[in-house]
Amino acid sequence: MKKSIVKVLFLVLVGYTASSQGLLKLTDAQKYALENNFSLKVSEKQVELAQNQIFKANAGMTPTIDWNTSFNSTFNQVNQNFVDGRVINRFGRSLSPVSNLALAYTLYDGRRMQTAYERLKTQGQQSKIQQQLAIQNTLSNVMQIYFDIQRLQNTEEYLNEIIKYYEERLKITEERWQIGRGSKLDYLQSKADLSTQLTNLTNNSNQLKNAKISLNGVLGRDPKIDFEVEKDQIASPMYDLSFLIDQAKLQNPEFLNLKKTEEINLLNQKEASSFKKPRINLNSSFGYNFNSNNAGLITFNQSVGLNAGVSATWRIFDGQLINRNIQSSKINGEIIQAQKADLLNRIENQLTTSYFQYETDKKLLELEKENKEIAAENLSISLEKFKLGSSTILEINDAQTRYNTVLNRLVSAQFNVKISQLELLTISGQLMK
Repeated sequence: MKKSIVKVLFLVLVGYTASSQGLLKLTDAQKYALENNFSLKVSEKQVELAQNQIFKANAGMTPTIDWNTSFNSTFNQVNQNFVDGRVINRFGRSLSPVSNLALAYTLYDGRRMQTAYERLKTQGQQSKIQQQLAIQNTLSNVMQIYFDIQRLQNTEEYLNEIIKYYEERLKITEERWQIGRGSKLDYLQSKADLSTQLTNLTNNSNQLKNAKISLNGVLGRDPKIDFEVEKDQIASPMYDLSFLIDQAKLQNPEFLNLKKTEEINLLNQKEASSFKKPRINLNSSFGYNFNSNNAGLITFNQSVGLNAGVSATWRIFDGQLINRNIQSSKINGEIIQAQKADLLNRIENQLTTSYFQYETDKKLLELEKENKEIAAENLSISLEKFKLGSSTILEINDAQTRYNTVLNRLVSAQFNVKISQLELLTISGQLMK
């Protein structure tokens, strides 16, 4: 009997442990995202691909050496009649193996090779900036969903608190109706109001479940993994708007990416200009030739040789192709300049808007905290009066509705402060610090 009880308790404990929800800290969520997010894995491979392209041969700065070889054979029947009466009638074959090493090296091309190499390195730097932008967007997404889960958990907590008041009210109205001191209408109204709150709780629970699934997706985890998030720890530091704008010009990944695009365009322009200059090439080859013919006058021929030379090419006319390419690069540069000015303007506007929104959200949060205390006291007094029969159901319903509204606004205010702060850090490039 004792063994059976112990076994049952063990199974209960195991079941409880298996179904218990682990705590997922924000720092852990960010770590999982950096390690497992599929978009970041793609971004990492794109950086690897860009870095793999950075080598001098890809810019044409190294010589090329080709080994060329061939083997030819000829078979023929030879019939020859000479004036002195001699006759030759034989089957002949010819063997001709050929092999050589050919070297080609560009000595000068108007610095196009050096410019191309610089462009490859700049593209590699840009790929890292784009990776930082992908990381920032992923972390921002993680934090937004995480904060939303906190909001939904807080909503669930206050709904459970509200429901207790509605259940108490339902109990009072039911008792009064049963003993004839209250109307059935009050009881039915209380029951309907409680049902509304239970519906709100059910909808909120479903939203919470969906938010957790979304976060698991961003973290690259099984969508069925359940977890709890940390309690709200709202920090409201002070920020200097001018400092944030200056930092955005230095660290905003989107702006830095556009600056690298501008650098690449300038290098493309230099590459296009280099085609106006002459191109000087060094060419050399070392070859071996052998010929064997048993049916000809010369039965054996072999040669080994080395040759080298310099060639120059200078394009005189190409139908304005080079000039058009240079002009297109300049026009593209003007477009990028306009894009930079537009982006800086948008960054400054967004930062200014987010800054004042953040300051407003902080003030609203403090007001809602005060409103909660007032609404809670008002509800407590109204409930006591209702218990004593000195207030109507309309008064207690109004107090409950006010308290419900204030708690909802408080949870939203807490969420809004964190979101507006997140936007400030994201736009100014401070999020990953």
